[in-house]
Amino acid sequence: MNEQESQETVRILKALANPIRLKMIASLNEDPKNVYALAKQLKLPYPLAYLHLGGLKKLGLVKAVREEKKVEGLPSVKYYAPSDFKLVLTPQNIQKMFQKRKEMR
Repeated sequence: MNEQESQETVRILKALANPIRLKMIASLNEDPKNVYALAKQLKLPYPLAYLHLGGLKKLGLVKAVREEKKVEGLPSVKYYAPSDFKLVLTPQNIQKMFQKRKEMR
């Protein structure tokens, strides 16, 4: 595991350490939703849901799966679902991540 992969793994772990983001992934796994529906289901303010969903998108943990044009002249509504990802965390992987950092010092 190189330094870039280690940093990416740490970013993903930090994102998944947040219960709101875990609930979002679980909800989106049931069926694709737009940000408004997701916020309503999880009883979150829209801006907070949008912020957390943006973080998950940036890391590639969720993706837009379809887009609908509801009203002409207004932005389209995007629906999101989890991306296929697998995270394997073992003591050996953790050791490799931090061994490289230790060697660089």
